[in-house]
Amino acid sequence: MSAFRTVCQASDIPTGEARMFVVNGAMVGVFHIGEEFFAIDNRCPHAGASLAGGIIEQETVRCRIHHWKFCIRDGTYLDEDKPRFNARTFPVRVVGDDVQVRL
Repeated sequence: MSAFRTVCQASDIPTGEARMFVVNGAMVGVFHIGEEFFAIDNRCPHAGASLAGGIIEQETVRCRIHHWKFCIRDGTYLDEDKPRFNARTFPVRVVGDDVQVRL
C-alpha cells in the first residue's frame, strides 16, 4: 500500500471545483465539495476524458465529452446500473492545509 502524498493546499481548490494531479504516475482528479475533498481516477472509464475538467453538479461530475455522470464520493457511474464503468476512487485526507491522496 502506498503512502499518502501531498498534492496541494486546501486553498488551491475552491469549493465546488476540481483539479488534476499526478500521484505516483497516475492522473487523479481531486474535488472540493462542501467541506470535504474527494479523489477519483481522472480518466473517464468510457472515453478517457478528464473528469476534473468535467461539469460538477453538487456531488456529481459529468464527463465533458459524452456527459457520462459519476458520483464524486464513490465513483459510481450513475446513468445506468453498469458497475464496470465506475470510476476508481482513492482515500483523501487533509493534514493542516495539505490535501493528501493515497493510491
